[in-house]
Amino acid sequence: MGASQFKSEYYNEYKEYLFNLGEDNSETRSFLLRNLERALREEVTDRQWQLMQMYYVDQKGMPEIADELEVNISTVSRTLKRGRGRLRRCLRYGARELLTA
Repeated sequence: MGASQFKSEYYNEYKEYLFNLGEDNSETRSFLLRNLERALREEVTDRQWQLMQMYYVDQKGMPEIADELEVNISTVSRTLKRGRGRLRRCLRYGARELLTA
C-alpha cells in the first residue's frame, strides 16, 4: 500500500467519523433565525430595517443605497451602524425574552 493510498483510506474513515459525530442542528438554527427576525421587527426602526435589507440581503453598496434613497452616504453609514447597535444590544441583553417564545 502506497503512502497516498494509506492517507486516502484514513481520510475517508475520518470524514465518515466526523459526519456521524455531527448532530442535526436544523431545529436550533430555525429557532434562532425566527428569534433574530423577531428582534429585527421589534427593535430596529423601519428606516434601519430598510437599509439593512438593502445592504445585507440585496447586497447593495452604501453609495448605491445613498443614490437610490437620495441621501448622503454618511447617513446610510450612520443608520446602518445604529441599526446594528440596536440589534446587538437587543440580542445581548434581551435575548432571554426572545429565546423563551
